[in-house]
Amino acid sequence: MIPVMCVVQQGQVSADVEDALKAEIDVFAQRAFREPADIDWIEVPEGSGFTAGKPSTTVIASLQSSKALEHDERVALLKQLCDICMDKTGRSSHEVVTSIRDPR
Repeated sequence: MIPVMCVVQQGQVSADVEDALKAEIDVFAQRAFREPADIDWIEVPEGSGFTAGKPSTTVIASLQSSKALEHDERVALLKQLCDICMDKTGRSSHEVVTSIRDPR
């Protein structure tokens, strides 16, 4: 399993969008790492997340790779993950934060 943490603001993402995003991240993990995603979905309580003094619209998707990645491969995978998040949530590249960590 590929550990994935998704962080969104409460009420920012509908249940349908949440399901679609989780499904697409799982497909991504299986394609990139040949393992399913184990997604921890975290909703920041309304009124608790801010960016520049305004309620945050940021979506965070962070996963742990099952293998060490070369720079070019990491960049390509980060772009794919960012594109998935933008496509499914309707957020811009300025509102999506992605990370892919090497295994421990």
